[in-house]
Amino acid sequence: MEKRTKRARIDLEHLFDNKLFLRIFSVVIAVIIWIALSLTLYPSMYKTVSNIPISVDLTGTKAEREGLSVVKYNVNQVSATINGMRYEIGNYSSDDLYATVDASKVEKSGEYELDVRIQSKNDDEFSVENITPSKVKVSLDYIETVEKDVTVDATGVSASEGFTLTEASVSPDKVEIRGPKDKINKITDVKVKFDGKLSLSESYTATSTDIVLYQNDKIIDQSDITLGTEEFTIDFSVYMRKTLPFSIGIQGAPNNFDESVIEYSMSDDSIDVLSPNNNIEDVVSNHLGYLQLSDIRPGAKFDLDVKTESGLINASGISTVSVKVKNNNLSKKVISLKSSQIKVINKSDDNRITKRTNQITDVTIYGPKRVLSSMKASDFIAELDLKGETLSEGSYTKSVMIYAPDNGKVWAYGYYDITIEVS
Repeated sequence: MEKRTKRARIDLEHLFDNKLFLRIFSVVIAVIIWIALSLTLYPSMYKTVSNIPISVDLTGTKAEREGLSVVKYNVNQVSATINGMRYEIGNYSSDDLYATVDASKVEKSGEYELDVRIQSKNDDEFSVENITPSKVKVSLDYIETVEKDVTVDATGVSASEGFTLTEASVSPDKVEIRGPKDKINKITDVKVKFDGKLSLSESYTATSTDIVLYQNDKIIDQSDITLGTEEFTIDFSVYMRKTLPFSIGIQGAPNNFDESVIEYSMSDDSIDVLSPNNNIEDVVSNHLGYLQLSDIRPGAKFDLDVKTESGLINASGISTVSVKVKNNNLSKKVISLKSSQIKVINKSDDNRITKRTNQITDVTIYGPKRVLSSMKASDFIAELDLKGETLSEGSYTKSVMIYAPDNGKVWAYGYYDITIEVS
């Protein structure tokens, strides 16, 4: 044991004879002496810190009480040189400091150059020797929030040949906008832009985050404006387009009547219709409705409402068509019918019918001049069709159809009645 202690003492004595050890030992002693002298002779120091974040806080200021808000400021970070105790600020970084501005004298909206202040997050004491930049441009204004309608700007989207692109719809169709009151009040249009180049033959959906604010045709700077919605969905609806001629039917005509003898002129001859699919391909006309044959005479005018088939869209904007009967070589004849020319058909076996009308006078007939000129009153009959009717005993006044059984190119204008007795 004694030998071991003696040997360790001898090794320590020889350690100082080791040159490498002496060098390391000298450096350590020098550092300790330098630290001691620095703390004793130089207790304070200058420290430059960069990238200090800056914020603009109006809390407790007159500007806040006036309802003003910070719109924007031109500096986000500053650098500062501070002087303080070495043991407090020696290791300072931008995480230990924060920068604010002095807004105590701001009372109304506008742009101001405000002094920057540097403070410690650790409550250490130091003096600020220099700040770069030392002033910040701050814009203050009254902030307002409004809701505006959104429309689509997609000039590069079109429909393929034979198709029509209707006005694109956007969802949501309104957006909340927050910003300076004066700028907000200038907004006249909000448009979501789609820059794609498309030729569509079917409907298409896209998304866009490109929102542009306008004052009439002028684009508004949006750097100090925030939007409540950032992404919008745009629906492009594509329809097949077809031009259809108008058509008219005739009601109350005998089975042998030739409708081609009646010609019309129309205020509009055709209509453009749209269909969301190709089921329009087989549609050949747009039916306006029916005219009663008894109402038709040369020069007569009728106003018919325009209706389209289910699923079709009226793309022409035509709501009414005026129809006028042409006077193409038509002539008029007035005749009278005898009792023998008045017929009752399809009567019930349970009924006995007695005609109380013996003749029908002043019957107006129209037809082509070359046809009507050779016809006589005896060529016509008045027919009462009781098909489907069950009549109790009594007297009835009924309308009859007057026509020529052997000639379908002439017709009776007006309404004519007969009286019958049921027993």
